Amino acid sequence: MMIENKFEQLGLSNEVLKAIEDMGFSKPSQIQEEAIPVLLTGVDVIGQAQTGTGKTLAFGSVLLSKINPSNDKLPQAIILSPTRELAMQIHEEMNRIGKYNGSKITCVYGGSDIEKQIRTIKKGIDIVVGTPGRVMDLMRRKVLKLTNVKFVVLDEADEMLNMGFVEDIETILEKVDDSRQTILFSATMPAGIKKIAQNYMHDDFRHVAVLSKQTTATSVKQFYYEVRQKDRFETLCRLIDVANVKTGIIFCRTKRSVDEVTEQMQQANYNVEAMHGDLSQNHRMNTLRKFKKGTINFLIATDVAARGIDVENVTHVINYELPQDIESYVHRIGRTGRADKEGLAYSIITPKEKNFLRQIERVTKSTITKAVIPTLQEISEAKIGALVSDVEDVILAGNHKKFKQLVNEIDPTLLADFTAALLYMNYQDQLGYNYTRDKIQEASGNEGGKSKRNNKDFTRIFVTAGSMDRIKVPQVINFFVSKAGIKKEDIGEIDIKRKFTFIDIKKKVVNKVVKNCNKQKINNRKIEIEIANRK
Repeated sequence: MMIENKFEQLGLSNEVLKAIEDMGFSKPSQIQEEAIPVLLTGVDVIGQAQTGTGKTLAFGSVLLSKINPSNDKLPQAIILSPTRELAMQIHEEMNRIGKYNGSKITCVYGGSDIEKQIRTIKKGIDIVVGTPGRVMDLMRRKVLKLTNVKFVVLDEADEMLNMGFVEDIETILEKVDDSRQTILFSATMPAGIKKIAQNYMHDDFRHVAVLSKQTTATSVKQFYYEVRQKDRFETLCRLIDVANVKTGIIFCRTKRSVDEVTEQMQQANYNVEAMHGDLSQNHRMNTLRKFKKGTINFLIATDVAARGIDVENVTHVINYELPQDIESYVHRIGRTGRADKEGLAYSIITPKEKNFLRQIERVTKSTITKAVIPTLQEISEAKIGALVSDVEDVILAGNHKKFKQLVNEIDPTLLADFTAALLYMNYQDQLGYNYTRDKIQEASGNEGGKSKRNNKDFTRIFVTAGSMDRIKVPQVINFFVSKAGIKKEDIGEIDIKRKFTFIDIKKKVVNKVVKNCNKQKINNRKIEIEIANRK
């Protein structure tokens, strides 16, 4: 059965459609479906959508459908972007979309060899992608001439305004013929954007906004830990260790916080790098390259720096500190849960930030579930579970075979000790933070803490899944809330052991839980539930 390609209904050129098919897309995203037909009519457009919704393909497919490669050496389109990283990503995607079009596309940005960029432009170019500063520099040198430009795209326009590029943008727009099509993409609509629209776009411009259905991705599950300020860093380490995170972004409010957390984590042997505006562009690009390859597990970033990060396989976003506004929170957690994959977002808060968190919940119409700070025992079980799983993977791959002869020569009475010692050595290597206590006391005693544990209102249940099945506290809470339709307040203490888990459930809903959750799957593990005997 042939899969219908909905891009074919939008009016794009055959060359572009062929490239989109090669990229593996058959169904446009909401911003693509709504913006492409409007953009193709030639009117000026303000497109409002979050990062990661497919904006580059929306404007890129239109530009490459309308532009015919020219013998004239002057560019026909210019795309402006706030950061070097984002400009390079747009350039890469434009090359993919233009695979069969034959257009010559170049990328220009500061911090790299300007002479090489000058030579490329002089040979002749159809589309220029660049940062405002470098574009201005090339215009001043009379290398980049915009007299032939028919399309101007301002991507992440709100961020360009935040970074102080407004005068550069205005100077560039003034040099382009008034008959051009101006396309402006922005996640938010500050006054500066409206001013640019008023002054530099035709009166019949269209505003295409994709925000409505949900403000946050449904594929991202959100949790929070409520702690004292002094326990914030240790809580971060605990949740990373228990979740066995491979690829994550940790957000801080300020560059100073980013530097402090990076230094502390590196001292504790975590594989992390900082990402903020004060670092050189070369440093940021190298860091991003390592992160994409997976040689770095975590980026620790400010909101502005993260605008240039578009990485598919981010599994976790951690708000070490909450951002200043709700829109930034939405941007942050949108870094995970891409391409229909499930993502996890954790926020570490102090009691005084609770009201702001509730406000985020209300505005974004999402649920941010309280999570219990992992104990040292849970961390230990998670690490051992991961270690045993890694050993099993090595055996399945057959990578252990060359050592079997060596093992056969070991005294059989020492074999168990020998294996245990090797596991211990590997386990020690996995521990970063120097934990000195089993538990961190939560900052709030009212919700999910000691006050509701060991209470006569609760019944303890026994579930046949544990740390060896890679289940975590947030997953357990979400499983019962979604499958049984109970509230998170109905769940008390969760005690995850290696092969099973004990959970305290309010007596009034325990029958509902057993009825709806027994023999269901959690983390692909079919479970059985029994009422446990308290000892």
